[in-house]
Amino acid sequence: MQKIPEKFIQFVWLYKLYSPLGLTTTDGRPVKIIHGGWLNTDAGPDFFNARITIGETHWAGNVEIHRTTSDWYAHGHNDDAAYNNVILHVVAESDGRPVTTASGRTVPEMVLKFNPQLYTIYETKTKRIDTVKCGDELHLVSPLERNAWLDRLLVERMEERTRTAVQLLNEYNGDWEQTFFVLIARTMGFAVNSEPMEMTARSLPWQILMRHNTPEQTEALLLGQAGLLAETADNAGETDGYVRLLRREYDFLKEKFGLKPIEPHLWKTLRLRPANVPAVRLVQLAAILRKASGSLDATFGTLDMEHLDKMFDVVPTGYWDSHCRPNKETNMAGKPKRLGAASRKLLIINAVIPYLYLKARRYGDERMQENILKSMQMMKAEKNSRLDDWAECGMTANDEGEAQALLQLSKKYCKARRCLNCRFMSIILSAHAGMK
Repeated sequence: MQKIPEKFIQFVWLYKLYSPLGLTTTDGRPVKIIHGGWLNTDAGPDFFNARITIGETHWAGNVEIHRTTSDWYAHGHNDDAAYNNVILHVVAESDGRPVTTASGRTVPEMVLKFNPQLYTIYETKTKRIDTVKCGDELHLVSPLERNAWLDRLLVERMEERTRTAVQLLNEYNGDWEQTFFVLIARTMGFAVNSEPMEMTARSLPWQILMRHNTPEQTEALLLGQAGLLAETADNAGETDGYVRLLRREYDFLKEKFGLKPIEPHLWKTLRLRPANVPAVRLVQLAAILRKASGSLDATFGTLDMEHLDKMFDVVPTGYWDSHCRPNKETNMAGKPKRLGAASRKLLIINAVIPYLYLKARRYGDERMQENILKSMQMMKAEKNSRLDDWAECGMTANDEGEAQALLQLSKKYCKARRCLNCRFMSIILSAHAGMK
């Protein structure tokens, strides 16, 4: 007999991919599943609060699932009081051994019969190299089922995005401004340099930036803390006038506040377009901070998309029209390093919205949470190669909310091969099992 893993048997039980007719315990008593219970992802029995009729007796309690009877003993459940309330032991194979609890009670056992071909289908799909493992059968998912799962995935993605913000807020003892500053800075790294951007922001208290917010001071503080002014110090005689000004400003503030810059080697610069060079992103960040007028929350803490886009539409000081790095002219003279529309949108999605969602959660504002999700559903979906993969399978993102949900599905389910946790897989296998 094909050895079907325990996780898959749990999946079959959870989504009822078995015929409910003719179920019996191994000693011949009829079984009726009223409610299979709630899946437990922590220690203890696999399903809580099940309701089952065995023979003439109605039971309420927990269900434990194994591949074989002997697994009950191999896992030590017979000596664990946490399993005393198990009302049914469900297995793929029974070896006839009685199942007993630590309290001495014998637990009824049932062999769960289902089409083994379901596991073959599942295994074949998970082994595919395609980005979307079940892309050839997504047509089996109805629009209602599709929307319900994507809605859940969007909430899951928002919850995940707020975890970083929660950690920052706790680290900074409830300082929302410093938290928002680090989130914006990290997002300005745009994946390639998100880590050193975050490290730079962490090394620089928000209060210092707000008290020293002239163009020269903000650029000097950010470039200096990023370690990108250090390389000009050894060649001071060759350094241009603006960089010398930044160096003097930074050296003074560094000494005054005891600042410690990060190591410049942390930055990734290979094959970057001029707009993505670390120094350019940092001076764009400096321009954003100057617009804050003392409060990032008051300036950027809003769901007014038009306002946010306008406020993030920044241009650094004129020096950067002809430079991408301190003291190094480019052949792009006269071209302002304006933050592009796509970058502004990513700042809204990846920094502002998670920040606002966290605030809404902290203050119990459910309406605000709903409005945040709705705001994403009002935005046009971004362009992304992973979204193209879904579109090729007939699952096109109609808005940014759906785009974020599909990106969550790609990263946390498809790529991680967590197909047994995906609602689409359950629907597809239900169709194969004849349950739809």
